[in-house]
This record gives sequence, C-alpha cells and structure tokens, in this order.
Amino acid sequence: MPRSDDPSNKNDSEADPSQVDYQFLENLSTAYWQSEVLFSALELKLFDYIESEHATTRKLCALSGCREDGLYRLLKVMKRMELVGESEGNWFNSQIARRYLVEKSPSYMGNYFLYRRAMQENFRLLTRKISLNDDPEATSRRHSDSGENYAVRNFNYVRALDQLAKEKAREIVEILFRETWSLPILDLGGGAGTLCRFLVASISGADRKKGIHSLAADDVAEGPADASGALRGVLLDLPEVIEAARKIYPDETDWKGIETVGADFRFHAFTKERTFGLIVMSNFLHAYGEKEARKLLEKALSLLKPGGKVLIHDYFPDRLGRNPQKGAVYDLAMMLNTYDGECHEASSVVSWLGAAGIRESIVLDLETDSSLILAGEKLSRDHLVPLPLQWADIAISEGFRRAVPIPTEKIATAPWVRLKCRYGCDGFGKNFQCPPNGRDDLETGRLVRSYKWALLLEGAPPGRLFHQRLLCLERRAFLSGLHKAFVMGAGPCTVCSNCPGGGACNRSDLARPSMEASGIDVFQTAKEAGLYLAPVKEKWQYVKYIGLLLLE
Repeated sequence: MPRSDDPSNKNDSEADPSQVDYQFLENLSTAYWQSEVLFSALELKLFDYIESEHATTRKLCALSGCREDGLYRLLKVMKRMELVGESEGNWFNSQIARRYLVEKSPSYMGNYFLYRRAMQENFRLLTRKISLNDDPEATSRRHSDSGENYAVRNFNYVRALDQLAKEKAREIVEILFRETWSLPILDLGGGAGTLCRFLVASISGADRKKGIHSLAADDVAEGPADASGALRGVLLDLPEVIEAARKIYPDETDWKGIETVGADFRFHAFTKERTFGLIVMSNFLHAYGEKEARKLLEKALSLLKPGGKVLIHDYFPDRLGRNPQKGAVYDLAMMLNTYDGECHEASSVVSWLGAAGIRESIVLDLETDSSLILAGEKLSRDHLVPLPLQWADIAISEGFRRAVPIPTEKIATAPWVRLKCRYGCDGFGKNFQCPPNGRDDLETGRLVRSYKWALLLEGAPPGRLFHQRLLCLERRAFLSGLHKAFVMGAGPCTVCSNCPGGGACNRSDLARPSMEASGIDVFQTAKEAGLYLAPVKEKWQYVKYIGLLLLE
C-alpha cells in the first residue's frame, strides 16, 4: 500500500480543488494538535534546555519539572515534527528550532508564537460571533455532567467514529479481498459495526465497494450460511456503545448475520467452544497501556481458530504513512483523553504477536493516515505489499530517514553533471570514485535502464555511516535473492581516510560510485521521487545525503 514516501501522494496540507478523499479535512480538524505541541514545548522551555546541553529525557524532566513518561511522548512528537532530533539517548534541536525557538538566538520568535496561542480562545467564539442566536452552544453546554448528557455524548462519539470507519472500511476490505480468511469474525471494540458489516458483505459476495447497506439493500444473493441463518460475525463493545449502534442502525437488515455483545472485553468470557476465523481490533489497543494492551491481545488470540488471522488497525507512532506525525501526535491524544491509553508502535505489537506464537505478520500503511497489521498463517506478502515498498520499509529499519521507490525511467542523467565535478570541486581527480574516473551519463543511463525500479535513500552526515548503511542494504538485498542489487552513494568515497590516488582502488569491495559522479542529476531525480532537495547556502544548515539502490 502507498506510504508517505510514494510520490503519487499529494501534500495533504495544501488546499486543492481536485482532492477526492477526506484526509485534507481530517488534517484541518486536527491541525491544533501540532500547534499545541509547539506551544507546550515553548512554555516548558524545552528548546532552551536542549540547546544548553544535549540532555537525556531524564535530565530534561529535572530541568522542566515534568513526568518522564509524558515528556518522552511529547518529545517523540516533536521529533516527528522535525523540531528536535535524538542521538544515542540525547536530544538536540533542529536547525529551525535552534534559529527561532531558542531564546538566546537573535532570531528568536517564541513570544510571537505564544501570542498566537493567546488568540485561540477567541477563534472558539467564531460560531457565536456570526450566528443570529445569542449563544448557539448554550444548550449543548447545559448539564454537561449529567447522566443524560453522557448518553448524548456517547451517541455522538459512536456516530462520529462510525463516519470515519466507513471511509477506512472500504480500503481495508479491498486489502482483505486479496487474502484468504474465514468466518466468523470477532470485531472487538468495533463501535457501530461498520468494519464488521463491510467484511461480512465482502465474503458474502456483495460488492465490497458499495456502502453500508450492501448486504440487504442491494439485494445481494444469499449464500448457504445466510439462508440457514448462520452467524457470520460478533461485534463486542461496551453496552452503551452497542445501544448507540442500534440507534444509528435501527434496521435489522443491517445486523443480518451479526451478533452484538455489550460487554467489556477485559472481563467478558466466551464459551470454550467459540472460536473465530478473523479477529479484528480496530482502534482498540490504543485505549490501553502497554501491559493491558498486550494482555488483551493474547486473550483475543486464544479465541482464534487454527489457521485464523488477526487484523489490527491503528495509529502506530513508528510508521511513516501518509501523515508521518499522526501516530505520534495521536498518542498524545490518548494520553489526554483516556485513563492510560497509548498508541503502541507497530514493531512492538508484531513482537507481541510473535511471542504469542503468531510468527508471520505484515504491516501496511493505508492511503489515509493509519496502518494495518495482518497476522496469521500463509499471508500473501507480495500481493499485499509490492516489493519496492517492502524494501522501502527495510531501508527505514536500517536507519535511512526516507526511502522512496522510483521507476528507473525517472532517474535523470545529463552530460553537465560531471562538469560540476570538473569545474567547481577541489576534489576533482583526487578520488578513484570521482571524475574523471567512473561512468559518464550515457553509460550510467544504460546501467539504470537495465533495472525496472530503484530506491532513492535519504540520510545525513557522517558520510562514512551513510555509506556503511548503503552497503548493508545492498548486501541484504543480494542475499534475499535480488542478485542485481547495487548502490550508489553521495559525494566522495569515504571508505579510506586518504585515497591513495594513481593505480587501482585498494577497497573495490567496499567502494561505490556516487550518483553525481556517475552523471545522475540528483536534484531532478529527487524531484521526480517527491523528495525536497535544495542547495545548502549556509554552513549551519541541515545537510541531506541522497543515495540510490538499484534492485531487481
């Protein structure tokens, strides 16, 4: 599935009349989440403390007077927002934070940004300001703590999440359509049952692209299970959620083949003989802390049929996806709105599954801002995740900041590139991997077009570490069976401290040519891949390294 690194994905922060999905609107509705992160960091003087010394989380807690768990979750969001970075447990400011958010900087603007926060309360009065009513929000605010109002709020909550579930369900069902799984379904914490309903419809032969009434209202032909009244799915959620779900979908045809159970899964016990072919946990685990979430996952797995599968849909902080910040900032939403909820990393959930005996798992980023984990036996990995995206994930796990699949026809070569090496670089002729040595643009063009696809890899200094990561990734790809794997680096070769010059390269086993030394227009190629790349104008500015992995 597409990731944020897929250049076909748009910048969701930009208004565009051609947009057709809801993600732009979702980003508008949660924009204040990230602004509040910035405001809190300024109020706590985190940028100042980080600048004074590359502090650990514990040290920052002592300086700012914060709880370690909460501060670490905030710092993780700041890292995803590129405000800070982390190296070996120490935090450091990004170049933009160092310039504008550290009080001793001549360009400090922290007071200005906090002034923007002071304006926020008046923006909350916008509806009242333009409404003909004196106070259109007054009714909804009355008796806010009453039991009756809790029921109203709960209904609104279930209805709101159901609207989101409809959008997510269509894509999830498309993914599951490529995979073999069996009934019945157990949908844990499934709200109004939309995902369960879509899944039941898809396996019943209904049009999986249609809306919520695809089982009944579209006159789908019933299979044997429907004709016999057999159970196809169980929806389990809190009693008040099930009550709201029944109000949202009062037509019994919407519940055909689906049993509803109003219970807290932490305390509910199914009979021993009840097992399920597909267990769904959509936005469920993040309501609980790590210990309880893992316990509930293990409890769910005990209800799985032999050969059954588990589908976990959530916001995972360690996934990039279409919105790289969403998982981390959603974790803060859980910290603020639940007793002990947190968004767990996908890698952690996969390890929990493995420890419970589920050895095979696939993580997929949706086209929107969340991700899936599909676990079980005999998964169709290559059908679910195209090979280029599999290797993009592997590259990220190896330490690259970004990894973008790119068709080789989009790799730009030009004769002028090597002229930049001859005229303008004082390293010309001093390194075996630099011009006038190596391939020219014509030879490189023939080389890259002997492959179908490649990965463009983004990293940062030091150059030797970047080069080592390239070699590790090339080796890993080769050993996996991609025998044509070959990498190109960034800038002069860093293998030897001093290139001997003359004769032959002493470390041809480790040396690799750079992209630019081979006549590749790195700026144009990065643009084709959707990566932002610009010349570094000042010594203090952030430096990006771009490498290339040719794969086939």
